[in-house]
Amino acid sequence: MGMKINKNHLFLLVLASLIILSSCSESLSDTTDGRLRYWISTLASDDFEGRAPGTEGGKLTKNFISKTFQDLNLEPLNGNYLLEVPASEITLKDSSYLTLSFRGNDRKMVTGKEVVFWTKQAREYRKIRDSEVVFVGYGIVAPEYNWNDYEDIDVRGKTVVILVNDPGFASGKLRLFNGRSMTYYGRWTYKFEEAARQGAAAAIIVHEEEPAAYPWSVVENSWQGPQLDLQREDLGADRTVLEGWIRDITLDEVLNFTGFNYQSLKEIALEKTFSAFPLRGLTLNSEIHNKVRYLQSHNVAAIKRGFKRPDEYILFMAHWDHIGIVDGLAPNADNIANGAVDNATGIAAVMEFAKRFSDVKTDRSIMFLALTLEESGLLGSEYFAKYPPIELSNVVAGFNYDAVLPTGLTKDMVVIGYGASELEDILEQELDKFGRYINPDPSPEKGFFYRSDHISFAKRGVPVLYSGGGFDLVDGGKEAGYQILQQYQMDAYHGVADEYDKSWNLDGLNQTIDVIFNISNELANSSQWPNWYEDNEFKSIRDLSRNMNKDY
Repeated sequence: MGMKINKNHLFLLVLASLIILSSCSESLSDTTDGRLRYWISTLASDDFEGRAPGTEGGKLTKNFISKTFQDLNLEPLNGNYLLEVPASEITLKDSSYLTLSFRGNDRKMVTGKEVVFWTKQAREYRKIRDSEVVFVGYGIVAPEYNWNDYEDIDVRGKTVVILVNDPGFASGKLRLFNGRSMTYYGRWTYKFEEAARQGAAAAIIVHEEEPAAYPWSVVENSWQGPQLDLQREDLGADRTVLEGWIRDITLDEVLNFTGFNYQSLKEIALEKTFSAFPLRGLTLNSEIHNKVRYLQSHNVAAIKRGFKRPDEYILFMAHWDHIGIVDGLAPNADNIANGAVDNATGIAAVMEFAKRFSDVKTDRSIMFLALTLEESGLLGSEYFAKYPPIELSNVVAGFNYDAVLPTGLTKDMVVIGYGASELEDILEQELDKFGRYINPDPSPEKGFFYRSDHISFAKRGVPVLYSGGGFDLVDGGKEAGYQILQQYQMDAYHGVADEYDKSWNLDGLNQTIDVIFNISNELANSSQWPNWYEDNEFKSIRDLSRNMNKDY
């Protein structure tokens, strides 16, 4: 059971840190399984407090990873393993409120149970008064799909209510957006950004479990308590004053007063003639009282320098952060979201690659990158990719590890965002040697390809393979594999139940690491430059970044 760390525990926490760091190199097993268990169990222990950036647990995490890199005799990047990521932390105070009113009748929303809300504006006090509520469908402006939910309406100063996911998912039509496969327009990050570009005062996304791909408890746990963002020169003034989520059942209750209902709004939003419209008589009032502080978080990076082409890189990445301590639980309850699967497993995989490559020579350099602030919107990777300490066009290929489930051996490897790059061809050739196969992303409608750190690099043209394991188990087949996935998503994802257990079967993770090590080692000693497939959205960016005159 976890317990909340307070100042009285500081001495014990520091002592634990010293013990962990001093024993790091001595605790490495001679086997991959032993090393993975040590790293995962340590990172997911209560001592690390759920690895939230800006906390003592976050410091322990960064120091543990950097000490591991140092013990493996890997080079720091620009003289330091820790790369600064300037961040802000905004904590909503209990005095804050959000009220929806219909013609003088006020309903104060119950924070956590009915809505969650926050502001990305780094101010101690923000308010919204009598803001007209406008339904904007999916809140998407996508010229390439001939879709504009904001056409012919001015939402400046108003509150926009937005459906989750995108029209392709809701309609099931293959030619509408990308059918059931979520596009970037279905991501909550895009919807908040677009609302801000349109000048809205507030943006509220409606949470519905199937199109969101996770239960309300994930929203409740992830978006309450301290919210992290990058430090911005304008203090976030270009964002809406208020961002938030509302439960579909709660919105439906409110809509009863307006003559609409949630189901009818969803149907209207899919009509070709849809235009955003005010929910007449419905207004939003809110006061946001914040505690604001600034901090330095860090990405952790190390390099194994190549012998022949040291300025060309193979990149391994995983995020080290999780959501930390969960507020609002029962007294004396376990309140630490340990993040064992998400993402102690991914960091352990990256450290295993670091261990293996530390023992071999390669022509190209290998970079190992542990990223911060992923849970806050892929911010650590975005900062690294926006201000790269190396030339991103020289990154040959990347491999991302995020939340690898503990399974036994599998016949397959799932590729998230399948059909993206030539790295899949290389992976398929390797799997063929062992009678295994690529399993395309089984849940493309959930948009996992846009929900992990590799997308920050893909948007700059870097081909990245996002594959962490498979679900077609040697023992139990697909039924057993998907049962593990569903149980994790419903019971543990972003919750206190995501804890390491020594009964975990890590054979699947070990197997995946073997495969990726083989193909990455081949790339590290070749002159290959894998690219995105011809019709991929990132290929033109890659071609431009390589300047079309390099030998690839």
